[in-house]
Amino acid sequence: MVSVVDRISRAFEKGEVVISVLLDFQKAFHTIQYKSLLSKLLRYRIRGTPHRWFTNYLSGRQQRV
Repeated sequence: MVSVVDRISRAFEKGEVVISVLLDFQKAFHTIQYKSLLSKLLRYRIRGTPHRWFTNYLSGRQQRV
């Protein structure tokens, strides 16, 4: 995290534009049936590495209410 903040600070000092995307996946998929989500991703042609990433991330996770 320190490295990211340092890079952003240096970019600002140089007058560069900084764009970032921050994602918090901790609870993002707790309310979704992951098999349904993976199936929809395939329908939207999200395949290969991105699809495997989601599959690996979601497999073996437990949902609790």
